[in-house]
Amino acid sequence: MQSTTIPTTVFTGFLGSGKTTIIANMIGQLQQSGTQVIYIKNEIGAENIDAEIMRGKSIISRELLNGCICCTLVGPFITSINEVIEQYAPDRIIIEASGAADPAAIALMIDGHPKLERDGVISIIDVINFSGYKDLSTTARNQTKFTDLIVFNKVEQVDLEQKRRVVGYVRELNATSPIIEAPNGTLDPNLVFGVTSTELTTLLARPHDHSHHLMQDCLESITLTFPGQISEEELLSWIATLPNGVFRIKGIVKTSNDETQMLNTVGTRTTFSPCPPNTERDKNSLVLIGFKLEAIGIDAVALTAQLDELTQ
Repeated sequence: MQSTTIPTTVFTGFLGSGKTTIIANMIGQLQQSGTQVIYIKNEIGAENIDAEIMRGKSIISRELLNGCICCTLVGPFITSINEVIEQYAPDRIIIEASGAADPAAIALMIDGHPKLERDGVISIIDVINFSGYKDLSTTARNQTKFTDLIVFNKVEQVDLEQKRRVVGYVRELNATSPIIEAPNGTLDPNLVFGVTSTELTTLLARPHDHSHHLMQDCLESITLTFPGQISEEELLSWIATLPNGVFRIKGIVKTSNDETQMLNTVGTRTTFSPCPPNTERDKNSLVLIGFKLEAIGIDAVALTAQLDELTQ
């Protein structure tokens, strides 16, 4: 018999931390046990490239694009929550906040919904690319402060010394939340769910103004679409020419070998991976995310023209 409130878990983490992969793996484990899970994905870009990761997994999902559910998309978020509860009566809701979302504001919205029960705020950290908070936004700091559990992702790709450095950075802001690892993007659901802490409740009691955090953090995104095929080598060379302010790129592209691939760039590292079977796209799509894109000379028309010249 379903309880009167639905346990709802929020996954946060700065752009490129690997939230979607971890969530997809965990939902697969939950489905095997017969748990009805609803997945709500928030993205600051106008297109959800990561949707392909969930395709074919029979996951019931909702997308909230081109804004943040902690500020500009509050209304659509509440509407989506109400719709999925009414239609599916889920056992659990998992929310993947955008990399720019403030977790405290989302937690407060969950606490204020009569049919939801906050069951943990989980923060994902990419241990490969993380080098402290000196150059990161207030939102990135809050994602470490306002959390019940911290998850180190991509741990299999770094040595012990790098992990120790990241622990040091994290403990500068959060001395209490447990830290666990997600080797190869996998987590045991038993370690993740049911971890709501009294520390988070105390932190949430402090006043915060979340209404303009995207503007304050100067996070922007643009979507580039272009036809044809492009070689991985030429695309990598093109990415290398972009200003440092572009620190996250997600995309689906058709490469020269006529394969449709997912592109993922975090910092200076770009990877290509096959799209799920039956992925059909009329055009290539790249979502660029960074700080003050217009100020650093990012022009969508000019960049699209460059990509058009590289395609076959």
